[in-house]
Amino acid sequence: MQEATLADLRADLARQRHDELYRGRGERFQWIVLEQSEPVGWITLAVTSWEHGLAEVGYALTTAAQGRGLLAAAMQLLLADLFLATPLERIEARCAVGNVASQRVLDKLGFTREGRLRRYFQLDGERVDNFLYALLRDDFLPRPR
Repeated sequence: MQEATLADLRADLARQRHDELYRGRGERFQWIVLEQSEPVGWITLAVTSWEHGLAEVGYALTTAAQGRGLLAAAMQLLLADLFLATPLERIEARCAVGNVASQRVLDKLGFTREGRLRRYFQLDGERVDNFLYALLRDDFLPRPR
């Protein structure tokens, strides 16, 4: 697998049409997580069905940026934007069973662990189980009284 350079990522981001996201179109969107104007990670949103309002989010941070709440803060902003400005109703996330830090991020954001996906993907040459998490619009946004 070839690693992407920062220039590659920026070029890819420049080609994206985020306005399509807010029109309920498009399939894949990415954001770079910055700390003091320096890239420290990324967030990807893959829309699996606009008709049903379904999407999946993935993310990563550099090792140096982990453990300081940066990802949770960035995700909180993005989730608010997605649920307020798009027709998405359900956002899923998956993480390896052994990735406790990622589980903490999802728990902090209000995602619900819905199940275990056995041998879901390959990590370091080994098939690993993943937890499936989901966040619904109604879980995130307060309901009118």
